[in-house]
Amino acid sequence: MRILYITNRVPFPPHGGYPIVVYNSIKGALNEGAEVTLFSLNTNKHHVSVRTVKDPLLDSISFVTCSINIDVNAWEEVKSVMSKRSPHVFRYYKAAAISQLKNILRKNKFDIIQFEGLFVVPYLPLIRQLSQAMVVYRAHNIEYRIWEQQAFAETFPIRKFYLTYLSSQLRQFEFDNMNKFDAVVTLNEADLRELKYQGCSVRMDNFSVMLDPDDYRPDAAPTEALSIFHLGSMEWLPNQEGLQWFLEHVWDDLQKLNVGLTFHIAGTNIPQEIEELADHEIKVYPHLDDAKSFMNSKSIMVVPLQSGSGMRVKIIEGMAMKKCIISTSLGAEGIRYEHGKNILIADTADDFYRYILQCTTDSGLVERIGEYARLLFEKDHHIEPVAKRMMNFYQKLTLQ
Repeated sequence: MRILYITNRVPFPPHGGYPIVVYNSIKGALNEGAEVTLFSLNTNKHHVSVRTVKDPLLDSISFVTCSINIDVNAWEEVKSVMSKRSPHVFRYYKAAAISQLKNILRKNKFDIIQFEGLFVVPYLPLIRQLSQAMVVYRAHNIEYRIWEQQAFAETFPIRKFYLTYLSSQLRQFEFDNMNKFDAVVTLNEADLRELKYQGCSVRMDNFSVMLDPDDYRPDAAPTEALSIFHLGSMEWLPNQEGLQWFLEHVWDDLQKLNVGLTFHIAGTNIPQEIEELADHEIKVYPHLDDAKSFMNSKSIMVVPLQSGSGMRVKIIEGMAMKKCIISTSLGAEGIRYEHGKNILIADTADDFYRYILQCTTDSGLVERIGEYARLLFEKDHHIEPVAKRMMNFYQKLTLQ
């Protein structure tokens, strides 16, 4: 089977949720015997110097990139309002990328062309024009929900109006295009249900985040006692807001206990005001060379997400590393967890406070939850069975 993946960023190296999902999907497809071509928009926001990437996966695929600038100026914002086109989406639609896609499609025939996320959907008419392949949309999240939640929480009137308008544009674009694909797949059941509720009537299925267990080898020996950590990109506003909420409503009270806890904050685009908090109790890591080693060296993972959509890949990675994870129910959305067995669910500041204290005094609880978390990971997110089921789905789709 010949598959073309179209992505809004380069998934090398596989750091961060979106690159990890794409990378392991490609790896799984290759393991199942597929021939893979990857076309990635290489944006100024997440630019990757492709020549410096050293990954054996690159030797097994055909890889094409197109460098684009996705900055939007005020005039483009005005034009988008007049044309009713979302600037948040169409900033990814560029003439240079159209030209390269045309070249790929004229030289190759594909069985499946998969659009990875909403921001590459504007290229769908071009694909339909030049290819007879079955076209699949993978919803990494329900994009409009994120901005809708931001608009609801915003208090400044002008920004609130803009975010509301942006979310409505995204919502219309998202649901106007769902039924233009041959199939839609999701990463969690909640998103699948929402898309169906909103009127998606094409063939659908859900394939959870898949990871290779061989890439995640937990070792308890270097783990620091009394350490809690948060890991995630701060350019994603829900992560930033969740962390700030935790610092204000949970961490301040924990510090007053003076029990020796340290809080480790790691990720990209960490705001300056958070970096300035660094002291002997708060450690900040704006650049990590190895996220897995970082997770392995810390004890308790906190995911205080208050808004957002989709599945938190970092939780799946944490489970693979046998971490005891304390998360809001929203943060753990889409994961088939059991509270108290393979994760601890905390939806209030008091819950986070209580569970963190419990974990610091009961190492057996931390170890037990970590062990069961790994078992859940191997059951639901092991690359082999998920990839096999996904390829069977593609095979049936091509026979329609």
